[in-house]
Amino acid sequence: MELLAPDVTLWADGGGKSNAGGPRPVRGRDNVARVLVAGAAQPLDGLDLQYRQVNGDPCAVLFVENAPYAVMVVDLNADGSQVRDIYTVSNPDKLAHIPAE
Repeated sequence: MELLAPDVTLWADGGGKSNAGGPRPVRGRDNVARVLVAGAAQPLDGLDLQYRQVNGDPCAVLFVENAPYAVMVVDLNADGSQVRDIYTVSNPDKLAHIPAE
């Protein structure tokens, strides 16, 4: 909880094709933490996490069975001590250009 800024925002883009995105951003430390914990409670078989550059940003890229599952970008506050924004993309159409390694 201390890693999340009190006013953190989670922006999830599932494009209506993934269950990992909602119609609105999730705001606030407690709400974002609930969403993240709920997602982590549903383990994925064959999950692989890789750190890559996507569209020029350092990202965490999640693969399931060698297929891209989600891309996550985290923005920190000015002193780098807390997460200010989390951006996730899990729309398969938007992930199609990411090669498996």
